Amino acid sequence: MALAVCVAFGGLLLPLSLLIDLRASLYGVWLARPSSLSKELVIRNNTQMYTAWKDPPVVPHLRMYFFNVTNHKEFLENGDKPILQEVGPYCYREHWQKVNISFHDNGTVSYSTQRFYYFERSHSIGSEDDVIMTLNIPMVSAVNQIRFAARLVKLALSSMLDVLKEDPFAAHTVKELMWGYDDPLLKIAKEIMPPDQQMPFDEFGFFYNKNGSTDGLFNVWTGADDMTQYTEIENFNHEKSLSFWKTDECNDIKGSDGTSFPPDIKKESVLYMFNENFCRSIPLTFWHDIEKYGIKALRFTPSASVFGNVTVNPENDCYCVDGPPCSGTGLFNVSTCKFGSPVMLSWPHFYQADPKYLDAVVGLKPDPEKHSLFVDVTPRTGSPLGAEARLQINVATTRIPEIKKAANLQNMIFPVVWFEDGVTEMPNEIVELLQMASNVPEMMKSQIILAIFLDGALLIASMDTIL
Repeated sequence: MALAVCVAFGGLLLPLSLLIDLRASLYGVWLARPSSLSKELVIRNNTQMYTAWKDPPVVPHLRMYFFNVTNHKEFLENGDKPILQEVGPYCYREHWQKVNISFHDNGTVSYSTQRFYYFERSHSIGSEDDVIMTLNIPMVSAVNQIRFAARLVKLALSSMLDVLKEDPFAAHTVKELMWGYDDPLLKIAKEIMPPDQQMPFDEFGFFYNKNGSTDGLFNVWTGADDMTQYTEIENFNHEKSLSFWKTDECNDIKGSDGTSFPPDIKKESVLYMFNENFCRSIPLTFWHDIEKYGIKALRFTPSASVFGNVTVNPENDCYCVDGPPCSGTGLFNVSTCKFGSPVMLSWPHFYQADPKYLDAVVGLKPDPEKHSLFVDVTPRTGSPLGAEARLQINVATTRIPEIKKAANLQNMIFPVVWFEDGVTEMPNEIVELLQMASNVPEMMKSQIILAIFLDGALLIASMDTIL
């Protein structure tokens, strides 16, 4: 039993944060020619662009929404639909910075991102001591791992769950769910698994060992030689592609880490963002025009077909490693890259998902205004003007009659938590500067916008994600 898979959640979230340099000084003067603009955007050591890129001084916030199961007994005993009470937000102030930075002769720069999280009670619905009744994810993961095993193995796990007094649902504080709690299943798994299969975790938590940690090593183009590749990933952890999926196309690492995009964005452009915890690159397509603070921008979002089933989007067949059956519309199965854990990603409240997933639970109400992921970019510079990253983590539960504690589970996709990450309000200094920029001659407007960008334009932090 590969029980260790159940800790795969401990880094599954995909944080996407907006970053602003509040100083926004105007002492730099640049011509409005595109070639000059591109020159100033290049990532070079000891420049304003480098400072804003390396250590953005703004304060993003992560907001968590847990699904409290109010009828877990009726769900198990009577087969009732689970009633989910959304509890949140629980807000965390973030600070992140790029570390282990190295410039290379081929026009690339490598780095990792270090992130810190600080709970903010004043912006939260409650304290981290609030108790949430939720799925016992380590137990459900263990059950899922042996669903095709011999009957004797299933009976052995059933006895173990009885001895350990494990149940399908468990009450934990927000703090425990976020940062980790002891679970006897994890400890046993660490003791009995072969050394080459042991995982370096002995607790379960969505952000276990993630506070102050660094992500993988990115290597991106600085734009010094070719601005069409600006900030796009050349390799990740010294690899140019992944190895999880069935085709080279789906394993290809495309686009940027989400912090910025090449200039000259058009409505026909497809923007790609890669995050290691998503285990793939996500394409963003044009949604609609927007205007913020007098600045015109283009809103990009994943199309409905990104998580479409193979009928809706045949190209997604490459992500169906263990099927058929493959994931339904609105779900993305990351078990292949998360130690086999039964993790299904979706947009919050099953937005854009097959209605059958929404019908299986009570308490969810998808709303594109609240639950869609989007990025607003200024076409000329590729600078993000705003963004909201939203993602939901679900667990595939499996009914196994031979395992007493799992005999009354339902074969379904069970929502556990969703999150959003971003900056909800613009600082007054930036708002005033942007408004001023919209009321000056075109050349001066370009200089002001460029000054904002170079002194810390709106950037999007890489997904940690999500998922």
